[in-house]
Amino acid sequence: MKKIFVLLAFLSSTYAFAQTDNGEKHKIVFQFVSGDTLSQHSLVNNLKNLREGWPKAAVEVVFHGNGIFMVMGEKTKYAKELEDFAVKKDIKLVVCENTMKQKKIVKSQLLPFVSTVPMAIAEIVVKQEQGWTYLKAGL
Repeated sequence: MKKIFVLLAFLSSTYAFAQTDNGEKHKIVFQFVSGDTLSQHSLVNNLKNLREGWPKAAVEVVFHGNGIFMVMGEKTKYAKELEDFAVKKDIKLVVCENTMKQKKIVKSQLLPFVSTVPMAIAEIVVKQEQGWTYLKAGL
């Protein structure tokens, strides 16, 4: 009986902690490489849910490969959602300059609130070395 009481006390305290966690101590970096629209939709849903659950978490999405098309003004149907994430919800959106060179994309073709990094993989590695949690986004 004592073990059950201890277990219930632990579970209730864990639940209470999860409910009061605003994400302030969390840092998450997403890697996005897919040009698939279902994967893009999935990323938008993941970011929305993450920001609702942890409004204070540090979040960055690194786009490279075919994922770059999601942040190109003329090729994305998610411009409004991405702008909301970047401008109102403090989610950093960055694009790989190596991918841009490879695909002959210039900065003016990207959504205006997106920034660039020299190498996507290096950005992700550095974030992980700084203690960020890595998530590969998409399906």
